[in-house]
Amino acid sequence: MAQRRHLSRAPIREAIIDLKVSPSGEISKLEQLCISLADRFPVQEEIRDTTFGFEFGPDGFKQKSVEGAVSRGRRLTSKDTRNIVQFRVDGFTFSRLPPYETWEEMSAIARPLWESYLEYSPAEKVTRAAVRYINLMGLPLPIGDFGEYLSSPPEVPTALPQEIAGFFSRVVLTHREMEVVAFVTQALETSVGENAQVILDIDVFREAKDRDWNCRDLSVWTTLEQMRNFKNLIFFESITEKTAELFT
Repeated sequence: MAQRRHLSRAPIREAIIDLKVSPSGEISKLEQLCISLADRFPVQEEIRDTTFGFEFGPDGFKQKSVEGAVSRGRRLTSKDTRNIVQFRVDGFTFSRLPPYETWEEMSAIARPLWESYLEYSPAEKVTRAAVRYINLMGLPLPIGDFGEYLSSPPEVPTALPQEIAGFFSRVVLTHREMEVVAFVTQALETSVGENAQVILDIDVFREAKDRDWNCRDLSVWTTLEQMRNFKNLIFFESITEKTAELFT
């Protein structure tokens, strides 16, 4: 494990806040919101749900047919391309791209956008809240033992060749006190130049279940911050001090 601290060159490739809501709203209302943000978010794309069907043709091959495509929202990208927000009829997603600085900076941008979203949505409660951090760590080659960099490295039986060309693992953690679940994924993506590209993807989420989690309740953002702190614990427990020093 590594000591918890601020990493000035954090390997975060995308940090995400995601909130799903009920009841769903109308796409026409969200279009009005997007127009009001056009100066700050000039790139705006439609989000569509497409349903595919499959059928057998005369020659026996499967043919794909589109049953319908429904507009579900808009995806907006800021002028500097660092901030991306999705306004959907059933939810809100904010993504921060590199360089990532702090949670405080990220939430200071995301929260007003969420509040604007609520002005154009009939949403009454949050049904699911999540924070997800996708890290891409460039680890210097050659690597004789991934245990130098990861607290839970892939293990190969000693009788087998020990040179690892790729790996993928996922662990599901439950924090009962916080009522959250975390998907922790480790994978060797590829090798680029003198570095092995290792993904550490941490997705922490909480389902509202039967509780009445009001969209306008400040506890939503308190919970998101708690989940982010849990994410930090997972991150630093998953890497070694040698890894942390690469990004300090």
